[in-house]
Amino acid sequence: MPEEIFIIILAAIVFGTGFVTYIAKKTFEINKIKAMKDKSSGEINPQFFKALGDFKKNTERRISNLESIVADLEEEKIRVHDEQSSGDIEIEEKEVRSSEDKEDDSNLRNMLNE
Repeated sequence: MPEEIFIIILAAIVFGTGFVTYIAKKTFEINKIKAMKDKSSGEINPQFFKALGDFKKNTERRISNLESIVADLEEEKIRVHDEQSSGDIEIEEKEVRSSEDKEDDSNLRNMLNE
């Protein structure tokens, strides 16, 4: 019986020490968070605002570069489309065409040449 009581007392001491350590640790963490919160709420960090301003300038510069690239591509696409549509229709003479007897093929050939 004394061995059983000794084991129970030893387990209670170990459990109690662990529980008290856990409670103390959580209490200090909460106090630390409160102290940081009070410190940071009253103080404005100028480096943060400077970095934020630099990020905004860089982002605006990149966006404007991308917008100019897209505008140039769209303008080039419109110019290429206009140049292709302004071309004259060329009709091949019968001697140049292949020696097929079908007349329906000539319309298709003219459409492909456009």
